[in-house]
Formats: sequence, structure tokens, C-alpha cells
Amino acid sequence: MNLFVRFGFMAMLLCAAMLCGCSKVYMPPVQVEGVHPDYGERLRVLTKQYVIIDDNVTLVEDEQQSNRKLQLQLVRDTAGVVVVFEMRKSKDNSLIWVYRHIAYDPNEFIPIVSRVSKEKIR
Repeated sequence: MNLFVRFGFMAMLLCAAMLCGCSKVYMPPVQVEGVHPDYGERLRVLTKQYVIIDDNVTLVEDEQQSNRKLQLQLVRDTAGVVVVFEMRKSKDNSLIWVYRHIAYDPNEFIPIVSRVSKEKIR
């Protein structure tokens, strides 16, 4: 019985540590330049879906509750649409990382978002 209690206590501590260790990320509306706003909303929804899969990141609705801010941009280019992801610190808005990729077709958003969520957003 004593071993069971110890195991339960350790499991609770591990869960609490995991919850506290989660990064809280705020995602403002997508900035679009020369692109239909529906594409921005599609990118935002896809990004939310992929980020939610990662257990180390929690999306929050208020920037005041976040550690970091993930800003997405779509910019029309002669070859296609430039998809830009910027991760910034919420406190001072300093840049942590930037990822840019050209999408020649809106269907290319999925592999771009998948790659960024696996490699960058943590």
C-alpha cells in the first residue's frame, strides 16, 4: 500500500511538472498582403490543429497569459505566396525565430505547417 501511495504521489508530481512546463503561445490574426483573407484563416486553422497535437504547447486566447507569440503572415509574391512564421517573446516582442517558405498553391500550406510545428514550435 505504501508503495502505491508513493507511486501515485510521484505520478502527480510528474503531471504537475509537465503542466507547468508547457509553453503558452498566443496566435494573433494572420497578416495578409495581396492575398485573400480566407487563405489567412485557412493557415490559422491548420496551424492551430498541428500545434494542439504537440503536448508541450498550449494556445491561449489572451496575449497577457502567454510566454510567446506566433505571428503568421501571407504575402503575395510573383512566384506564389510567401508564408512567414515569426515566434516572438511576449514580454518585449523580441524575435526568437523566423521561418519563410513559398507556397505555389494553397494546398502546400499543409506540409509547410506540419514541418514548422514539428521542428520549430516547441
